[in-house]
Amino acid sequence: MAAAWVRLCALVLIGVSSGAALAKDKTPSAIVVGGGLAGLTAAYELQNKGWQVTLLEAKSGMGGRSGLATSEWIGNAKSQPVLNQYLDRFKLETLPAPEFVRTPGYLIDGEYFSGTDLATKQPATAEALKRYEKTLDDLARSIDDPLNPQANSTLFALDQMNVSTWLDKLQLPTTARQLINQQIRTRYDEPSRLSLLYFAQQNRVYRGVSDRDLRAARLPGGSPVLAQAFVKQLKTIKTSSPVTAIVQDKDGVNVKVGSTDYKADYLVMAVPLRALAKIQITPGLDTQHVAALKGTNYGWRDQLMLKFKQPVWESRARMSGEIFSNAGLGMLWIEPALKGGANVVINLSGDNARLLQAFGDKQMVDQVLIRLHAFYPQARGAFTGYEVKRYSIDAGTGGAYLAYGPGQISKYWRLWERPVQRITFAGEHTDALYPGTLEGALRSGQRAASQVQDLLAGKSFDPAKAATVAAAATAGAAVAKKDSGGGFFSRLFGGADKPEVKAAPVAKVEEVAPVPAPAPVTAPAAPAEIAKEEPAKPAATKAAPAKHAPAHKPAVKQAKKAVEPKKATVKSEPVKKPVDNTQAKAN
Repeated sequence: MAAAWVRLCALVLIGVSSGAALAKDKTPSAIVVGGGLAGLTAAYELQNKGWQVTLLEAKSGMGGRSGLATSEWIGNAKSQPVLNQYLDRFKLETLPAPEFVRTPGYLIDGEYFSGTDLATKQPATAEALKRYEKTLDDLARSIDDPLNPQANSTLFALDQMNVSTWLDKLQLPTTARQLINQQIRTRYDEPSRLSLLYFAQQNRVYRGVSDRDLRAARLPGGSPVLAQAFVKQLKTIKTSSPVTAIVQDKDGVNVKVGSTDYKADYLVMAVPLRALAKIQITPGLDTQHVAALKGTNYGWRDQLMLKFKQPVWESRARMSGEIFSNAGLGMLWIEPALKGGANVVINLSGDNARLLQAFGDKQMVDQVLIRLHAFYPQARGAFTGYEVKRYSIDAGTGGAYLAYGPGQISKYWRLWERPVQRITFAGEHTDALYPGTLEGALRSGQRAASQVQDLLAGKSFDPAKAATVAAAATAGAAVAKKDSGGGFFSRLFGGADKPEVKAAPVAKVEEVAPVPAPAPVTAPAAPAEIAKEEPAKPAATKAAPAKHAPAHKPAVKQAKKAVEPKKATVKSEPVKKPVDNTQAKAN
């Protein structure tokens, strides 16, 4: 009996040790939800580390928010290091950008101006743009660490303001204000919907990066070419597979697609916030994450490609990388068509896109063509067709890319960088330095893949916390009030005028009220007034800062440093900065 008992114990011990060995040798598995560049990057990196990866994409094609253009302006290795590393790895060829496209151009009342033209032919507008850029740079310089933009109560107060209110104080001439509005809404969202702190933080990231760095080369085929390079490397991809539910427990995750279940050890969620909000997750996300899903602002964009049998515009504007218009035409660039003729790609963004959301594609194209025809009478005769991509009404996107509104950094800053149990998050909206760009999407995929490996290794992550506390907001209000005698805000905004800031204490996470989605604007049937421009209001206040393109330095005289912003504890110089070029927006 004793011998039998010993044999039984030995068999049990052998079984336990064999099971442990098998578990140790088991190939770890992951599911990646979302086939944009962030999801593709995460899947690629995990697969390269020996993981068994299944990528699920809701749509029939891969690549996410790829645009209509047949090519894409991209930055050099200084401005987009991660993007350029993948281009080299996949041996994707780029073409050097012509010198004249490496800085933005302007279309003012139908006439094309380079930056040099503007300085000689419209000196008042050029001077106003220069003053705006310099003042914005002063604001950007006040942020020591772009990863911690609200490091002190003074900077925190900027999150309670919108960019439009701040621009009003600059008292810019009408044309300059229209061009600046268009630049901001193209790269982010409508100035009135944009947090001033977020705007300043992004300019801090790009500070010192020139326009020439941001449009250093042309990627034939655009971001879809890069997406396909990733696709070729991946073993298991399931398209037309919208995820409806995710259940995670101590043993792994279960993902439901229709009647099919997929199981894995971990999951990378790489979809826009609007799409994530439609997926049932068990256990559910906490209150702060749910509020962020509903309340985080996204820039709005509709992209149109108008096709012409021959160019009807000035030949010297033919290959411009970015042209900003003052006439409600959005940001546009011109490129040769593949089969002869020429195309004009137009980004209607911000409230331009919102205003036309009720229009059908043809109606929207007509509204734009009316304006183009007003400047170029040959436009209608040469027009041959169009293509449209509407991010603004895409149910899975709900806009184009992240653009924090007033107060939202205070509530949601870097919230999605931390895993929730077995789920890590990727996507341009999860990258603190380069949201809305190819660089940000790629970086986020790398981070999410690395976090999955850390989770497997047993590393724990602290629960995501709101970036600031009520005390900081209260202090911010006190600083703004105290500053009326010539402190930090007075120096930035010019004179002793207090900024229009009401920095109320931030509600606890449980009390965060979702920011309502912008109410649809009923579009008129007649030629719509695309984009109400925000003319410079003759405010009694003096100039202030504001801008988003690579910044320069403020022309406004600096008062003595009264309330100098405290330096962030951890000073992190932004890694090489990515393309702020609209065409390099994330996919």
